[in-house]
Amino acid sequence: MSPKVTEKARNLRRDATEAEKCLWSKLQYRQLGVKFRRQHPIKPYIVDFCCLDKALVIEVDGGQHDENKKDEDRTAYLTSKGYKVIRFWNNEVLTNTEAVVEMIMNELNDSPPLYPPSRKHEGGEQKTVLPVTGKEENDWRADFPVLQQEMNGRPVSYLDTAASAQKPQAVIDAMNHVMETHYANVHRGLYGFSQQTTTAFEAVRGKVAAFIGAPSDQEIVFTRNATEAINLVAQSWGRTFLEEGDEVILTEMEHHANIVPWQMLREQTGIKLKIIPVLDDGCLDLEAFDKMLTHRTKLLSVVHVSNALGTINNVKKIIAIARDFYPNMKVLVDGSQAVVHGSVNVSDLGCDFYVFTGHKLYGPTGIGVLWGKSELLEAMPPYQGGGDMIETVSFDRTTYKKPPTRFEAGTPAIIEAIGLGAALDYMQTVGMDTIAAHEADLLPYAMDVLQDVGGLRFYGAAGPDKAGIISFTAEWGQPADIAMILDQCGVAVRAGHHCCQPLMKRFDLESTIRASFGLYTNKDDIKALAAGLNKAKEMLE
Repeated sequence: MSPKVTEKARNLRRDATEAEKCLWSKLQYRQLGVKFRRQHPIKPYIVDFCCLDKALVIEVDGGQHDENKKDEDRTAYLTSKGYKVIRFWNNEVLTNTEAVVEMIMNELNDSPPLYPPSRKHEGGEQKTVLPVTGKEENDWRADFPVLQQEMNGRPVSYLDTAASAQKPQAVIDAMNHVMETHYANVHRGLYGFSQQTTTAFEAVRGKVAAFIGAPSDQEIVFTRNATEAINLVAQSWGRTFLEEGDEVILTEMEHHANIVPWQMLREQTGIKLKIIPVLDDGCLDLEAFDKMLTHRTKLLSVVHVSNALGTINNVKKIIAIARDFYPNMKVLVDGSQAVVHGSVNVSDLGCDFYVFTGHKLYGPTGIGVLWGKSELLEAMPPYQGGGDMIETVSFDRTTYKKPPTRFEAGTPAIIEAIGLGAALDYMQTVGMDTIAAHEADLLPYAMDVLQDVGGLRFYGAAGPDKAGIISFTAEWGQPADIAMILDQCGVAVRAGHHCCQPLMKRFDLESTIRASFGLYTNKDDIKALAAGLNKAKEMLE
């Protein structure tokens, strides 16, 4: 899709009629069992709603189309391309919505489930259906508007998802919808906007709880990000229950966000920090971990998936080792990378705290999650003070609400939380197992392709226990120089220490190049990366 067409479609979504917004509320998130696209281009037109799997186009009132193209011409053209077109008037949608939806459902039931094998897409390209998931190749990529443009004159190959994921249209639409239709502050207003926004905001707790297998949505605390969530545990639980001489165990592969808060706590309380070393293959040395446990070890704080290496730590096994030594040891898991790459169930893992951030999860920035066992949250004092976390305030004394509200002082990230909920809906629509399988297929392909470049050294080759993250250096160039050349080739990677300076020191490095995959990553991206590296090699050798 060209940038010009993308911009036109975006403007049409922004200027949608009330009838179109009403109908979209019934079609989005696979509510009818199939995926609909909003303002979808079928050259030379942009149709109101389209279900590609069923070859069904829905038009509302014929409005907002090119004035020189009549509705009959549109219908005739779309029909010639194999699409079935049904059209509704604005008034029909607004006054008889359920009947309209029922008619659409009947059309869906009468339509074939997929494109016939001989069917051609616009532009003449044959659609390829994935044999396992039924998902059409590269179809997910079309859900992300930012990827429909060029970067330095090349198609965008975005390989920095470990830093922050791109956002699907469903997330953008959900956030815009709130701001366009019923935005208000939450928990306070008695008027309709506030109540509607509060309902949408609080519903996300349930979505998060279901997403990570938490027993209760009242164990879900909204934070700004995973960093704030870890600081909350360190300053609330840690300062309350840890004493001088108590031990906190971290790992050598931790992100700075899971190192610095504990160092700050060490300065405040006199706790000791112990570090699980990383082996040459990028895995944790669990024998060393077993030997460092003592009767003073009170907390283990460990990353689930390394953001720099892609190593998937066997957290369940690590927790079992800790609990076998001391059943009451508390465990915090940094899941910021893990929740992106596959299914997570905190109840099955057996941890006490689990944290992650929204922006790596195809959601917006400014929203993160702390899950904690209810009995621990109940025993923890507030981390910050202010509005919304109080029961009563006087100059003599303040009383606090129960968790999770106790830890959410001030106006929360309302729009961002709702965006996170939309991201979770989107990911579960795709399927976490599908996402994991997609990345598992890409990883060996990428390693094979990159091996042919020559002069690359890879870090964290942890066998099958590895997420879609590849970290490497080149004997013929510096990471920063290579990354800048890749940028000119339309390839976005990260070069640096990835907020893991102790890990870089362990491998005697200052930085690496990191290519990280997402749902939208495809083999063309890998080929573009390899071609860009070969170009950089020619220039820098």
